[in-house]
Amino acid sequence: MTSAEVGLSRAHTAAGQLQRHLLRLLRVHERDDMLPTSARFLWYELETEGVVSKVRTGARRTDQNTHDALTHLREAGLIPWDWIEDETRTLDEWMTAPSVAEYVTDAAQRASIDRWDSQPAPLILCESRSLGGVLRDLAATYCCPIASTNGHSRGFLVTKVAPMLLPDQRILYLGDWDQCGHQIEAATRSTLAEHSGIDERLWERVALTTEQVHDLDLPVILKPDRRYKPPRYFDAVETEALGQASIVEALRVRLDELMPELLDDVLERQLQQRTEVAEQLRGLVDGTQ
Repeated sequence: MTSAEVGLSRAHTAAGQLQRHLLRLLRVHERDDMLPTSARFLWYELETEGVVSKVRTGARRTDQNTHDALTHLREAGLIPWDWIEDETRTLDEWMTAPSVAEYVTDAAQRASIDRWDSQPAPLILCESRSLGGVLRDLAATYCCPIASTNGHSRGFLVTKVAPMLLPDQRILYLGDWDQCGHQIEAATRSTLAEHSGIDERLWERVALTTEQVHDLDLPVILKPDRRYKPPRYFDAVETEALGQASIVEALRVRLDELMPELLDDVLERQLQQRTEVAEQLRGLVDGTQ
């Protein structure tokens, strides 16, 4: 076993082969600055390459071996744990400090200024949790709210999303290109319009669009809709088929188009203000002011 293979299962085993495929893909993500990523995106890339299959052959989920291989890579120290985003779990923490003055001083280093010229920042709305997980850092950079519906989710939309929306707020939507995906989008849009008064003309699908599917020749699959008995099959392209890097770039380009000024200019002004305020606050903490 070479030094590059230390910690991997033997190459002739199914587990060892899958670990090597995942490690290769993760190095590509690292090179393209597409970390963290999600197990869902990696699994889809493996499926596109023919390494894994969506066809279930036993009691295990089709993606379980991929999850097992990722856990092995992390536990063996071959990849950092934080390379993989777990969008299904959250941890709540509370910031404290010895004094209010020190708290405010620390908080000044993380303060963000308005990027949108006093207008509401676009809401980024994703059909899937895995997509929302990998877009969260980008949303934070542009100070845009982001949420995942995880399919049909009327209660969450009414109680959490609708109350924070303003009538002139733009919504950038990302979801699958298929009958079910378009139905989920339509239901989400009508629910938010009903309970928030948003202008539906400001609703925009960033991905997947018909143009992306056709122009990029994305792989179309037959996807069962099990709401019908017996199930009916429809042409479908899942969002992950576009690839994480392309999805992030498409959203970044649209946000840059919508911003009233260059993001780099805002970030430079933000850093300058953080430094100035922190210096003034330190004087309060040190007792010099």
